[in-house]
Amino acid sequence: MFTVTGGTLDKVAVRLNASHTIYQAHFPGNPITPGVCIVQMIGELLGDRCGRRLSLSKIVNLKFVAPISPVETPDIVVDFTSVDDTTTECKAKGTIMAGEQLLTKYSLVFKE
Repeated sequence: MFTVTGGTLDKVAVRLNASHTIYQAHFPGNPITPGVCIVQMIGELLGDRCGRRLSLSKIVNLKFVAPISPVETPDIVVDFTSVDDTTTECKAKGTIMAGEQLLTKYSLVFKE
């Protein structure tokens, strides 16, 4: 669904794949990234950052400010403004941006 194209540990540049099958169902002709896929993407990127496979444990705060379209905003940046990595969980706060446009704000907790 996405490819990491660059960035840093704190700001990961991502390109969405508009031809991925998820976009054929959500929604044909006007694809939008489903919220569950956004959370999964954050979890995968956070897992890469923390060096282990993570699963969502708790949503503290999650706001979808604008739709994330693989056609209109294929290049996004997942910004980890705060990461608290312990042996039992990994907490992350941040945003997803397309240029200067805020798309998502999140505060999530993941566990192994």
